[in-house]
Parts: sequence; C-alpha cells; structure tokens
Amino acid sequence: MSARIREVASSVRAFHSRVREGFSEFLHLEIAGSIVLLFATLAALVFANGALAGWWDGLWHTDLSVALGEAEFSQSVLHWIDDGLMALFFFVVGLEIKRELVVGELSTLRKATLPILAAVGGMLGPALIYAAFNHGGEAAQGWGIPMATDIAFALGVMALLGPRVPASLKIFMAALAIADDIGAVLVIAFFYTAQVFPAWLAIGGALLIVLVVLNFLGVESPIPYLLVGTAVWFCFFNSGVHATIAGVLVAFTIPTRSRIEPLAFVEWARAKIDEIELLDVPGAHVLETPHQQHCAQELQAEARWIQAPLQRMEHAILPISTFVILPLFALANAGVRFWGYDVMDLLLEPVSLGIFFGLIVGKTVGITGFAWLAVRLGLADLPGGVTWRHIVGAALLGGIGFTMALFISGLAFRAGILQTEAKLAILVTSVVAGVGGYLVLRSAASGREQAA
Repeated sequence: MSARIREVASSVRAFHSRVREGFSEFLHLEIAGSIVLLFATLAALVFANGALAGWWDGLWHTDLSVALGEAEFSQSVLHWIDDGLMALFFFVVGLEIKRELVVGELSTLRKATLPILAAVGGMLGPALIYAAFNHGGEAAQGWGIPMATDIAFALGVMALLGPRVPASLKIFMAALAIADDIGAVLVIAFFYTAQVFPAWLAIGGALLIVLVVLNFLGVESPIPYLLVGTAVWFCFFNSGVHATIAGVLVAFTIPTRSRIEPLAFVEWARAKIDEIELLDVPGAHVLETPHQQHCAQELQAEARWIQAPLQRMEHAILPISTFVILPLFALANAGVRFWGYDVMDLLLEPVSLGIFFGLIVGKTVGITGFAWLAVRLGLADLPGGVTWRHIVGAALLGGIGFTMALFISGLAFRAGILQTEAKLAILVTSVVAGVGGYLVLRSAASGREQAA
C-alpha cells in the first residue's frame, strides 16, 4: 500500500512539473512571438511611410479568389487575413479560454474572481474614458478599441525582468488577459456586427450542433472538426456576424477528455518497456530488432492519446498563430501612413486622446481598483508574493492593446482619418504602457530586494 501511495505521489509531482514546464514553454513562445510581432510592426510602418507606400497599400487590396466549379469566392488580401486567418487566431483564443475554464485559473469561482473582476474593471474604465472624449461625435463607435489587452506583449515585457517578477503575477496576468479576451469577443459579436442574415446564422448554428454531437460521440480526429468548422466560418462570414466569432465558438466544441488516463498509460507503458528489455539482444544493431522497434512504435502512437484533442490542437496551431498569422496581421494593419500629417495634431484628436487615456488611465485604475475591491470585500486574495505595486505594474501593461485594439479599430472605422488616428494612438500608447509597466514592476522588484 505504501508503495502505491509513493507511486501516486510521484505521479502527482510529475503532473505539477509538467504544468509548470508547459506554462514556461507557453511563456517563451509568447515572448518570441512578441519579438516577431514587433519587427513586423516596424516593417509595416517603414513601408507605409516610404517610397513604396503605394505598392504596399495596393498589395493588401489585391483580390484573391477561390473557385469551386462555377462558384467563386473573392476577397482582398487584407480581408483574407482579417476575416480568414484571424478566425484561426480566435480559434486558438477560444481553446485557451476553454482550457482556463475547465482546469485553469478560471475553473473555480475563488480562483477566477480576482482576474475576472480585474478584467471587468480594465474594460469598463477605458470604454468610459473613450466615451467621455468622443460622446456624440462621429468617432463614438470606437469605444471598444481601448478595452482589450495584448497578452503576448504584456508577458514579453514581464519576461524582461526575469525571476524578479513573481510567477504568480504572470499567471494572474495571463488569466486576466483570457478574461479580457472573452469580453472582447462579446463586444465584437454584439456591438460590431452589421446587418444580420438569420438564414446563414441558423445554418452556422446547426453546424455547431453537429460539432457538439461529434464531441459527444468521442470523435477525436481533427479532420471532421476542420471541415465542419470551415463551413461554420463560411456561414458566419455571410451572416453579418463577424467571421472570427466562428473561431471561438468552434473551439468550444473541441473535446477536453483524453482517451487514456495518465496512470493507465503509465501501467501499460511500463509493461511495454519491460517487453523491450526482454527482447534485447546484446550487441545487435537496432535494425536487427524489429520486435523492439514495433514496441517503440506502439509507445509513440499510444502516448498521444493521454493528451486531450484540445491540447493537441492548441500545441499544433499556436506556433502558426504566433509566428505567421499575427505578424501577417501586423504587416497588413499596423502600417499607419502619417507622412504628410502633423503627428501631434493627430494625437490630440478626441479619438487619439480617448484611446491614450483609456488604455493608460482607464486600464490602470480599472484593473487596480476592481482588484482592490475584490480583495477588500473578501471575494479573492492577492496571489502569493504579489504586492499592490505589482498589480499597478501589471495594470499598466494591460494598456498594451495592440493586436485586439488594432483589430477592433478596423471594425469601428473601416477607413479614413479616424482609422489613422486610432492606429497611431494605439501604437504610441502601447509603447508608453509597456515602458511604464516595466518601470513600475522593476521598482517593485527593487523594493522587495531591499526589504529582504
């Protein structure tokens, strides 16, 4: 019995170790992705304001067509990225949200209260400040722009401080950003949707039910989900509801159960390893031991089934989303043409001021204030090793809107000077928020070191 207890304890420790390693791997992936995203943004700005500006703009407005028989589907490169590839990005966001709701920082009320309330404050504050600057004006519909947080850049800035930032603060920030993403998805779905065509929406809803049935039947192959999910995207694209919402909804139908329990796999694998040992022929070349190789192939094939389909899909698509889709999005959308304009005049327009103060002041006050209320009312506790100065620093980093802010600005202002003002303000504010958050967190780390 004691041996069995030790074995279970060892398995639990191994599981916790895998969780820590997984989060570390995710964090490093996000950091590398934020660097690539930064270079893509700089490249877009250089091209948009250089001698090749006309060619650069024409590139993204070139039409690309997909034909199937007599049916043809044609969109500009920009729309293929914003409505097509970004749906895959939102699919990854949906997978992350579902994972956090099932087993992560949003899986229990006590754990979820602090990041969710902080995220709510971090959305309400910026929206109200933006509305105050633009109430009744032609730019009033841009209130959703400063509501979102770019998790890649926020965690990337934290990573610059290394171990001086508590790991629990990084986890809090990731959970807050996930809750923030939920809010952004709802805002896009309900407030940035044009005319709705119920027939297309009904077909898309029926296809989502098909995906739910596939989940219920235990279908784990990604192919049926890919085929039906693509059809869901097409229906939402034609329904008037933004097509990227389909990515989130499809993600919520992906199974979270593994075919084999980890300890059951350990028992089976241990027997298979013993078999390999028994079949060993001393001095034999690896090619002369086909039975051993067959056992090894069985181990490799079976090991994938201890992961849930959601995990397998997330691990497969996340690098594509991070290193391909988001840089392409930045190249297509971050190229603000400010050549010929007075930049200061653009930054002093109500749109720019609403975004700047919304992201800097609204995020900082909203996140910190709602977190303080949650702790003060006894609804939640500060994460271990985290001080209020850490929370303020994290809240400032929440002002790095970037990806989601650029995305929503494209929905709020389809083109023209308002979009230019919004994008320029997003870029400037993201830099200010990043530097400010870094300095606050650095001072918090120095304070802890002195206190120690």
